[in-house]
Amino acid sequence: MDQIPGPKFVVKKHPDFKRFFSSGVFGGHTPYEFKMIVYQEGYEDVTEGTVTGKEPPVILRELQAEITMSPEQAKALLSWLDRHIKAYEEQFGKIPAPPIKEEPKRPPEGMYG
Repeated sequence: MDQIPGPKFVVKKHPDFKRFFSSGVFGGHTPYEFKMIVYQEGYEDVTEGTVTGKEPPVILRELQAEITMSPEQAKALLSWLDRHIKAYEEQFGKIPAPPIKEEPKRPPEGMYG
């Protein structure tokens, strides 16, 4: 009996596909899923007071997307990132890691939906 060939994969972009820069990620997990909220940070309106140092700058953290995945997929993502970081560092040199003293606190629920 002939074997049936494996499935054919077709890749296409969703009509709402987005591309954005990520300044950071925060999130957490339950026994059933991992959640990552991807954000971008930048200065809000620059005023004369912020330029002269009379007022503190206002940093806007804009939440771009929430990604939810199974624990198995989270581990696959970790493996993918590890492989690509190693390849990058072999080609371009070690990536300096900023010191992190503690896990950033999660913002209030109402902040992102």
